[in-house]
Amino acid sequence: MDAGGGGKSGVKADINVTPLVDIVLVLLIIFIVITPAVNNAVRLPLSKHSLKPETQAGAKYLTLILPAHRDPKTGVIDGPAPIMVDDKDAKDANGNALTFTYKDEARKAKLIDFIKTSMQYLSDRRVFIKADADIPFKHVDELFQICREGGADEASVVTSEDKSGEKGGK
Repeated sequence: MDAGGGGKSGVKADINVTPLVDIVLVLLIIFIVITPAVNNAVRLPLSKHSLKPETQAGAKYLTLILPAHRDPKTGVIDGPAPIMVDDKDAKDANGNALTFTYKDEARKAKLIDFIKTSMQYLSDRRVFIKADADIPFKHVDELFQICREGGADEASVVTSEDKSGEKGGK
């Protein structure tokens, strides 16, 4: 006698995995779609600084702007333009905005001296560089090395969202 019931044609206890696979695939698709939408951007405070120690007390960072120099006739980039300090209060002896270049050793030394002086008054010895998107990275890297020579503990590139829809930052 067979007490188990169904005999040879009894019920099999197999799990149907098709619904499980369907759910896993739907979850995978959801994660693939949502992951790029998550904004991992970190908002960095841009500093306001000058060479005056009394106004420098609250500043944390030094921000330099490295634009690309474009040929006026062709619009082609032919190297970096003079480096600017991102601070409306940073002026030279003539009252013009501070600009630097590193084409020769004397001008490079002035930039290094400015960075050294700024590092004395900053609470965080960081330099942020706003570089033109179209400028070759070798120029940005050279500015990194100059910042390191000037006593900066860290140098970073600051990016911004291109709101114009054009390629590159003109």
